[in-house]
Amino acid sequence: MIWIEILSKHRDVAGRFRVDAAEIHIGRGYDNHVILDDPYVAARHVRIFRDAEGRLVAEDLGSANGLYLGASKSRKPQLVLDGAEPIRIGQTLLRVRDAAHAVEPERLAGSERGALPIIAAIVLGAVLLAINAILVWFGQTSEPRASDYLVPTLTMIGVVVAWVGVWALLSRLFSGRAHFLRHLLIAEAGLVAFWIYSELAQVASFALTWTTIFTYGYAVAWIVLATICFLHLREVGRTHMVVKGIVVGVLLVVAIAVQTLQRSEAFANSGRPNVTHVLMPPSLRLAPVRSEQAFIDDVARLKAKLDADRAELKPAVEP
Repeated sequence: MIWIEILSKHRDVAGRFRVDAAEIHIGRGYDNHVILDDPYVAARHVRIFRDAEGRLVAEDLGSANGLYLGASKSRKPQLVLDGAEPIRIGQTLLRVRDAAHAVEPERLAGSERGALPIIAAIVLGAVLLAINAILVWFGQTSEPRASDYLVPTLTMIGVVVAWVGVWALLSRLFSGRAHFLRHLLIAEAGLVAFWIYSELAQVASFALTWTTIFTYGYAVAWIVLATICFLHLREVGRTHMVVKGIVVGVLLVVAIAVQTLQRSEAFANSGRPNVTHVLMPPSLRLAPVRSEQAFIDDVARLKAKLDADRAELKPAVEP
């Protein structure tokens, strides 16, 4: 007894046929044991039989499009089948197994491992809500009101649910499963990582005058977004991961380059650097305070440079 499985492009079982025959023929013709509705498959494309050692073997019957192992591009006249790696004929993936093929152990329903992602999603959600509330509290300059906390919280929840819902829908369309919880964990972890970096960058730029990590925070934001999108794409389908990584990487480089160009042009036009607008207590200031004389010396050097530039630009006096 041999089982022939037709696989989807994500290698999920789309159809399964049981055949009790010493030799099995597969093709588009109606005299085959398994008939495929694939215009790139020959009338009699491949036969499955057992060799002298009892192994299952697939043999090409002289088709125009040939026989291949999985995603390989090397055409094979014969293939020894192991029941794990599928074969490809035309544009159809097939997996051949006998009745003695071992299957994976059954999964435990309601196990502790299954509850762990739910707990993680709840914890990350609570962290996001707490960070949001703390940021609103730090930014308040008037008497606290319930709407000051409620509106940002509901907005954040709505945006996250909409974002996760779109990716879950794509997963449902392309892989057959929504994976809503996994997409939610990816989105929550990305937001927590970015907010932690953003706050630490603001504190470091104020306390230690490390302005670079704050000035180029937009690059970190794009990197986090690209990582989130790549992880979402992996859940949508785990095929062509290299191609997906290259596409995400190229878009990341383009986005950072475009924003860097825009910021450099804006700085050239206005001369105003990017500064934080969050007020912080002086006790966080760790960088040493500059003396009055150091400030005066800097001004004197700047004045000398400006005078030199003016002298170079001064037009020559005509006789």
